[in-house]
Amino acid sequence: MLDYSKSFIEVQFPVSRISKESYKERKANLGQTLTGLGKWWGRKPLVLVRATLLGVLMPVSNDYSKDREIFLKIMTMDDDGLWLRKKDNISKKDLWKLTNEEERKEFFREGSTAKKPKYPLGMKRENKKKMKDELQRIAFNRLSYDDKLSYCKRPEEVELINEKAWKEINEHLETNASNLQELIQQLGEKRFGHTPKVGDCFAGGGSIPFEAGRMGADVFASDLNPAASLLTWASLNITGCSDEKVEELKEFQQKVYDEVDKQIIEWGIEHNEQGHRADSYLYCAEVECPECGYDVPLAPSWIIGKGTKTVALLKENGNNNNFDIEIIQGASKKQMKEADKLSTVVSNKVYCPHCDSKTPITSIRKDKKTSNEIIYGVEAWEKEKFMSAEDDIFKERLYAIKYIDNEGERYYTSPTKEDLEREEKSIELLSERFDKWQKKGYIPIDKIKSGEKTDEPIRTRGWQYWHQLFNHRQLLINGLLIKVAHEKAKTQKDKVISLLGVYKCSTWNSKLSFWDSSSANEKGSSTFYNQALNTLFCYSTRSLSMLSNSWFYNINNYEFESKSKVRPMDARNINEKQDIWITDPPYADAVNYHELSEFFLVWDKSLLKNTFPEWYTDSKRILAVKGTGQSFNEGMVEIYKNLSDNMPDNGYQVVMFTHQDVKVWSELTMILWLAGLKVASAWNISTETSSSGIKQGNYVKGTVLLVLQKQTSDDFAFQDEVYDEIQYEVQSMIDSMKGIDYKDLPDFTDADYLLASYAAALKVLTSYGEIDGIDIDYWLAGDRSEENPVEKLIKKARDVANSYLIPDEFEKNHWFELSNTERYFIRGLELEMNNEHSIGAYQELAKGFGVKDYKDMFYSFEANNARLKAPLEYKMSYLDNKLNDNDFKGSLVRHLLVAIYEAAKNQSTASGRSYIKSVFNQSQDYWYKKPLMNEILTFISKLEMIDTMEHWHQDAKYAKLLRESLKNEGV
Repeated sequence: MLDYSKSFIEVQFPVSRISKESYKERKANLGQTLTGLGKWWGRKPLVLVRATLLGVLMPVSNDYSKDREIFLKIMTMDDDGLWLRKKDNISKKDLWKLTNEEERKEFFREGSTAKKPKYPLGMKRENKKKMKDELQRIAFNRLSYDDKLSYCKRPEEVELINEKAWKEINEHLETNASNLQELIQQLGEKRFGHTPKVGDCFAGGGSIPFEAGRMGADVFASDLNPAASLLTWASLNITGCSDEKVEELKEFQQKVYDEVDKQIIEWGIEHNEQGHRADSYLYCAEVECPECGYDVPLAPSWIIGKGTKTVALLKENGNNNNFDIEIIQGASKKQMKEADKLSTVVSNKVYCPHCDSKTPITSIRKDKKTSNEIIYGVEAWEKEKFMSAEDDIFKERLYAIKYIDNEGERYYTSPTKEDLEREEKSIELLSERFDKWQKKGYIPIDKIKSGEKTDEPIRTRGWQYWHQLFNHRQLLINGLLIKVAHEKAKTQKDKVISLLGVYKCSTWNSKLSFWDSSSANEKGSSTFYNQALNTLFCYSTRSLSMLSNSWFYNINNYEFESKSKVRPMDARNINEKQDIWITDPPYADAVNYHELSEFFLVWDKSLLKNTFPEWYTDSKRILAVKGTGQSFNEGMVEIYKNLSDNMPDNGYQVVMFTHQDVKVWSELTMILWLAGLKVASAWNISTETSSSGIKQGNYVKGTVLLVLQKQTSDDFAFQDEVYDEIQYEVQSMIDSMKGIDYKDLPDFTDADYLLASYAAALKVLTSYGEIDGIDIDYWLAGDRSEENPVEKLIKKARDVANSYLIPDEFEKNHWFELSNTERYFIRGLELEMNNEHSIGAYQELAKGFGVKDYKDMFYSFEANNARLKAPLEYKMSYLDNKLNDNDFKGSLVRHLLVAIYEAAKNQSTASGRSYIKSVFNQSQDYWYKKPLMNEILTFISKLEMIDTMEHWHQDAKYAKLLRESLKNEGV
């Protein structure tokens, strides 16, 4: 019997597999479906969106295990689905490792070895293929889920067409579908009476609308920012179009590029006298040393290419009071060392090689500090200025060019007299067109508005207008691309693909693009290597040919024809009814989308307006909901209240946000509660790769899915009543999760159970219209340092979970005989078994058990490298000779660790048993405590099988031997 009053995602969610799939998608980099369209921050993995929407639409039955089986089958995450997705063969050597002796006799030639396994001879081709397929399947099934994924395509790259699979899916869900799109439509009809309507009012890079549309739902997408709306429109209408249409768009891109290329060749500004074309130009800032008057070129390092061993060496020019810059390719070790050592910018100071002086950059800029503010001394650039003048504090200098010769070989050179003449010509060409192109919108004209990130170029360089973040060559190429695109674009898609092309070109070709000298690169990098507008002392400029990868960007298309509507608008003004809202709000977000996106929006507003006449073209910065605090909270309540009003009573919302701490949870809960929503469930998915952004310290690489429904209750409750309900709900949720978890491939870790306890608390809290003593308006109005009541209740829920989570090796009554510190130590080992090393996780666990003094238990307490001591590391330290349950030093667990240490040191369990008996000193408690000691030793002994806990292996082995010795005692 199917229950459509509940969703699969309310009851369970295979977080482990979805986390692994999300990670795999992230690691695809440029192979990801949407990233080719253009830069946006924080796109969620498409597989996460797919799982979320399916989880919301799928009903539950009275067989939760079968529900999960069907969910994984639809997602192609079950055994058959993974086999369908397998694209690479397992090597012969690995096949040998993964088979047993009998199988090796059957599948390999006699005389085969691990180093040289060979298939049998004399088999017919079809029989050999069948044999190889069977062997691949046997080996593949023995791999871990992670290892299987390394051989597989992503779920989005395959289509489930197996009739047997669909028969099983349809029988369970009472549907009649033969593909994912039909299934989604039918599930929507059963739940809502029509094809499901899915909305996202923080569309950003378009992940949620695109995947919902590809799955067969009708889609509404909006974002306050028109640059985000453009990316979302492109994801639905360009990434979602046919191969034939994509080919037409590529032909259009080629026509534009060819005409621009023809013009640049005709101008003669990128080719030298040998006919070699420039690849890249390297520029540096130059300042006058206040001590000696020399002009000093600035660079944090003068290494240009580590692979080609190319350096720039400074040579004093006494006649001109400056430095000549010599470019050497194939430099010696000594020259490489000299180039790296002779940095002229060190710790924000200018170093002058002539007089050996160091001057702070702030002094060079002539900044002044008053009692109230810093007055920046660099002169502001006027609107018509696009290059530095001789009397500027920071002058710009072309110091190296990378050319490609007629054989395709690249080489570096110092600019020659003729190169500098070509430089002058490119400046003249831009000067002749500058006013006209600004008026027509081919190059930026807007002034930079003051803001947290946009103030940087204004105060550090005096760049007041957006075009001043680009040099003459960059403006000339981008402007020419837009001009030609204007003239040749005939369709809406032509115009959109042109705009996105220019956005990508500007990202990789601005004065904020640093030169990457690493061996694998030696090229210019993205403006947004972090989430800021960083001015540089050295930057790179790409020639047209080097911009081709930006102009001809990846379109990884998947054709679909769902109904979709996209528009830029304030989420508070939406009046589109949707069955399901899935959103990724800018909650406590470090990214200033509204400011950074202006970097794109200033390029060709006229073409954007011409393409979408009903859209506005500015970032609407004043309306952006950002940061934290009272105005943010009020804005979020308005938005989510509006979304709640625009969904049916049986509708759902899923809010994605980065899991931080209990305070963040409590504030978000109050926002959603005040907006008329209640929590149904919450799940934590790991979505970040290790290199995504510059992060330090302990951080959570995860996204929380908060599943919400309309709050329709007016019930009132007292806080003590609510606490009893929370306790029951936490315990019920943990029991339910443990009941459906796979033993061989667990989905849930301690972190998931703790997160479930948060969700359980929020579920109870938000089910009431009002709770005595909780004034939501008061707590959301302003930044309050004291702990709010919702925070307190969530922490109580966490404490309940910590007490209730009992390792499998322990009887419940025995577990509670242990002190809080002992339970903390054992549960801490469970964290380490799950490869959890963040200090935050151990601190949260300590809070849950009320343990304050725990640092002596740790071998390492470093960020992301935390772990507890093993017996061999403890030895006899931190020890009370008598049993004392009130202190870990004298606890039973601590004494058992000593017994293990003694047994391992003397290679005799008799030593360990003798130590334990001496601690009990003939007390009858010894016999009473033996079952508990056996359970503790059983728990420790399983650490021998944990690959990542090698430091415990010997101790775990002796824990097992000691346990057997205690068991056999007296038998």
